[in-house]
Amino acid sequence: MSQGIYRKGLIWWIAAAMLISAYASLWAAPKEASAATVYETRFLQLYNQIKNPANGYFSPEGIPYHSIETLLSEAPDYGHMSTSEAYSYWLWLEALYGRYTGDWTKLEAAWNNMEKYIIPINEGDGAEEQPTMNYYNPSSPATYAAEKPFPDQYPSQLSGQYAPGSDPLDAELKATYGNNQTYLMHWLIDVDNWYGYGNLLNPSHTATYVNTFQRGEQESVFEAITHPSQDNKSFGKTNEGFMSLFTGESAAPAAQWKYTDATDADARAVQVMYWAKQMGFNNTTILNKAKKMGDYLRYGMFDKYFEQIGSASNGTPTPGSGKNSDMYLLAWYTAWGGGLGSNGNWAWRIGSSHAHQAYQNPVAAYALGTTAGGLAPSSATGQTDWNTSLTRQLEFYNWLLSSEGAIGGGATNSWNGSYNAYPAGVSKFYGMAYQENPVYHDPGSNTWFGFQAWPLERVAELYYILASSGDTTSQNFKMAKNVITKWIDWAIDYSFVDKKPVTDSAGYYLNTSGQRILGGLNPPVATTSAPGQFSIPGGQEWTGQPDNWNSYATFTGNPNFHVITKDPSQDIGVLGSYIKALSFFAAGTKAETGSFSTLGNQAKTLADQFLGVAWNFNDGVGIAIDEQRKDYNRFFTKEIYFPNGWTGKFGQGNTIPGTGSIPSDPAKGGNGVYISYAQLRPKITQDSKWPYLLNLYNTSWNATTQTWDNGVPTFKYHRFWAQADIATAYAEYDRLLGGSTSPIVPAAPTGVTATAGNAQVALSWTASSGATSYTVKRATTSGGPYTNVATGVTATSYTNTGLTNGTTYYYVVSASNSADESTNSTQASATPTAGVTIPAAPTGLTATAGNAQVALSWTASSGATSYTVKRATTSGGPYTNVATGVTATSYTNTGLTNGTTYYYVVSASNSAGSSGNSTQASATPTAGVTIPAAPTGLTATAGNAQAALSWTASSGATSYTVKRATTSGGPYTNVATGVTATSYTNTGLTNGTTYYYVVSASNSAGESVNSTQASATPSTAVTIPAAPTGLTATAGNAQVALSWTASSGATSYTVKRATTSGGPYTNVATGVTATSYTNTGLTNGTTYYYVVSASNSAGESANSTQASATPSAGTGTGSLIAQYKLSNSNATDNMIYATFNIKNTGTTAVSLSNLKLRYYFTKDTNSSLNFYCDYAQVGTSNVSGAFVTINPAKTGADTYLEISFNAAAGSIAAGGQSGDIQVRAAKADWSNFNENDDYSFDGTKTSYADWNKVTVYQNGTLAWGIEP
Repeated sequence: MSQGIYRKGLIWWIAAAMLISAYASLWAAPKEASAATVYETRFLQLYNQIKNPANGYFSPEGIPYHSIETLLSEAPDYGHMSTSEAYSYWLWLEALYGRYTGDWTKLEAAWNNMEKYIIPINEGDGAEEQPTMNYYNPSSPATYAAEKPFPDQYPSQLSGQYAPGSDPLDAELKATYGNNQTYLMHWLIDVDNWYGYGNLLNPSHTATYVNTFQRGEQESVFEAITHPSQDNKSFGKTNEGFMSLFTGESAAPAAQWKYTDATDADARAVQVMYWAKQMGFNNTTILNKAKKMGDYLRYGMFDKYFEQIGSASNGTPTPGSGKNSDMYLLAWYTAWGGGLGSNGNWAWRIGSSHAHQAYQNPVAAYALGTTAGGLAPSSATGQTDWNTSLTRQLEFYNWLLSSEGAIGGGATNSWNGSYNAYPAGVSKFYGMAYQENPVYHDPGSNTWFGFQAWPLERVAELYYILASSGDTTSQNFKMAKNVITKWIDWAIDYSFVDKKPVTDSAGYYLNTSGQRILGGLNPPVATTSAPGQFSIPGGQEWTGQPDNWNSYATFTGNPNFHVITKDPSQDIGVLGSYIKALSFFAAGTKAETGSFSTLGNQAKTLADQFLGVAWNFNDGVGIAIDEQRKDYNRFFTKEIYFPNGWTGKFGQGNTIPGTGSIPSDPAKGGNGVYISYAQLRPKITQDSKWPYLLNLYNTSWNATTQTWDNGVPTFKYHRFWAQADIATAYAEYDRLLGGSTSPIVPAAPTGVTATAGNAQVALSWTASSGATSYTVKRATTSGGPYTNVATGVTATSYTNTGLTNGTTYYYVVSASNSADESTNSTQASATPTAGVTIPAAPTGLTATAGNAQVALSWTASSGATSYTVKRATTSGGPYTNVATGVTATSYTNTGLTNGTTYYYVVSASNSAGSSGNSTQASATPTAGVTIPAAPTGLTATAGNAQAALSWTASSGATSYTVKRATTSGGPYTNVATGVTATSYTNTGLTNGTTYYYVVSASNSAGESVNSTQASATPSTAVTIPAAPTGLTATAGNAQVALSWTASSGATSYTVKRATTSGGPYTNVATGVTATSYTNTGLTNGTTYYYVVSASNSAGESANSTQASATPSAGTGTGSLIAQYKLSNSNATDNMIYATFNIKNTGTTAVSLSNLKLRYYFTKDTNSSLNFYCDYAQVGTSNVSGAFVTINPAKTGADTYLEISFNAAAGSIAAGGQSGDIQVRAAKADWSNFNENDDYSFDGTKTSYADWNKVTVYQNGTLAWGIEP
């Protein structure tokens, strides 16, 4: 045993050492280039901070986390996820590092890591991550399923309502690359396998492909269900996985893999490689892969089901052919997938019908679509498509340009995601309808300033590219210039450094007259001073819509389309893109005319100021600012929808939806339940920040007003993409515009200390970056007002002399330069003294008795550094020291004897010695009243609309408070106070609702903490159940099989038998809990009469109606024949597979509802069984299966599966047959069967054959086969 442990430990140590070695090699500290400018230095410093393993931006596999911090929910629902977006920003970071250092290996390593972990292809390790893509049929890309307005209306049924168009790219891409393995990133990975699904198709990777948003425009991250992208049905609902939450099918969904590409990330990757190439990167292997990515990215421009663009305006889409389903705009996503396992020979592909302004990337279109761009794809039509897209994107931006200059929204080719007819009067762009918030509505997708700065940065880049190339007359140049010029002019109006805009409580900017600014050009925004701070827009509202688009030549300027700017923010991630937009625009104005335009100069100065002030927020790990997350109440809100009857296993081991759910809102069109974010993801409650959030939710969240009343959750996040974005902003400004020229107001000095001396105080502080001098300010009252005592101080220390000993002085320091003066530092204080003397004896000593203790307090002695507490049991002493070195002016002496009087004195000490004793004080401890302990033994017993509570008395309690909640753990509401008994009945409750109770105990000293929780679910009173109904009796060989319908409220059944119709009956089985029973050992030829009664704690019901049967030994030889074949020949797996066909050789039709078919087998364990009908020609919904135990067991059979049919199954015509009935059986614990010795199993029957070991009964009489 010890040797085995040693070997395992050695293997782990070697693996860890190899991992650490590889990690250190990958993230070796970069070689420092000599920094020519402050911004180059700052870029390299941020680069080192990001790449430093100690800061935690990367996983052991070298994958960038979305955020260092883990308790986070925005698009990723956990901080240690990663996204294709993060990878694209990583490439940008490494490209600019390569420019400064000439070291391009880091960029190559980043691309290779991206290819390995987030592009799901076989990157050379032999693992096929798109294993069945070769089965894809481009003539029928996918089956239509409508998008729904609420998650509650899912799953959406797969249907043939709209036939898809054809895919025009597949053949071209196969001809170019030899296959159709899609070279795009999947948008989301679980980096550390936190969810627990594992990487099914490449188990060597810890990182796992997962997905979230699948249920329409209203599904926010707080409503989404994180599920595996490679779904073999190991998780989720039994035999359905997670697929049945999203799409409905006529049979159980097949196991499958599926990936989704976020087009903006891959376009950004191409954009970065364009710039890398411009800056000297020449690795053709990587550049060719960027071209290939761009080639496949064209799928992101097609309608979801390849329907012709504009054809659905009247609600009837036309399947596309050729390129007429191509929007030539980057839609929100493209997705593809296929089957897993032996029946997985199929694949599919979809685009998206919705184009959002934030996802367009004219730089990527320029790189891929023009010869000058240098990244033209190798396919026959790739460059042409991207060239068309370049112009189309620029037209799109102009169409969406508001009167003020902000860009607003997008367009759709499928209204409501279901090809509804467009609303009357809606604006159109190339046949597509305008949408203010395309793709998602919670929150609106066009209300965040980030979706302005991200895309407009790319427009600014294109403006600079074209101007630098001398192209200043083309329509593309004019369109790019028009958009970026208007946008910069608008954005600058709402941007501030060292100032704070004035807003009202709703976040609207106010003008200098105190009125809301509701649009318009160049508004006079009111501001207040805020040294060292910055402010940019946070969000937008919109009025009107753009005019119909015809051409740029007829562009109206959208005079009726307006933006209302609001909610100023300090969003670091957005700031990086915004700075780059300002920088590229400024550089573009100079490239166009030879000098900066007036607006270009403003943009250059503002970018410089932003970069300067942002550095104040570098905490050594990155540039980050505290964020208030008002939306984090949704961690606790129950809003994640599951349809009724759906239950499954989540990756973290919990059953979902599990217990504690609430009914869904019927107004949203569903019929199911809701659970919370934390109920879905129980591991989130183990996060180190969870107790902070939970406590704040319990103490501050007001569910009535939907506000945080006592503090808003506040977090500081170091998001990888945001750090890379702000780092590259420093580098891009430096590359385009050179070093900083504008001084920035310095930050307030930190680390101020004040040390007292004789009639003086010595001050020191930490230097503020950029400061040229300091001002020392003083007050004699804490908090000021302060008076300047020294200005123009250039050192970081100052001694203030000529002070009065014994007076306390309070100091602050500010930093200044030519820009302005900083805010004040934090305060420091000191009290000068003439020299150390023995302090006076303490005064004002008081002694207050308690239970076995005495609390002492006294007035401080000037100059004392500590005190000694002394005690006697006789007045006047002698005294014994009970505490020395006490620095406070109070002390509690515990462990005393109640009833004894104690006498105390206190002396004061410092380095000069100890004072005399204070005057004496005395007190006599007594037991007194103390707060009682919490009640114990709380029980809750449910009744009819009530719950009876009882508990054990708490010693010393005079009354109790009963508290109740409908959520486990509270918050609780008082339902009864002043209860003097140790029991209480809470009435007027709702039956079926679970109530959670705690009880506290009180007396005159106060209230105890709550007891442990108890719960109960009221229900109507127990009554005697009704008699069972539907009793049937089916004869067999010396046996009769009985079945009946369950009686509501019954806990068991009694089977009774007679040989005379009407009785008297004798009990043959009691305590039966199933709704079936087989009575064996009977005499063939004798008719037996049966009744069944139902019982519970209230009593026994009357007997059911009678049923009879006559056992016989014969073989059924009627006109019915059962045929059988194998569906799967594996006799030792965890499924029984069988396919049946019933033939009617008679001359009259036979109703299937009168037939039952039995298949006999051994269950092998005690696990319960589940039945599945995968296919039936008569309709799967018309076929039912039940399992009956054979007692006593027969050779090869202890159980049979009885298959029955409802009336809708119809009849078998004379000479006809039922057609295939394909079924499966599985155990609830998914353990294996051994079918080799099963009575009805035959491993040789791979095609239909008559099989008499499967029996058929007609109207309860054996009609075919031999029973075991």
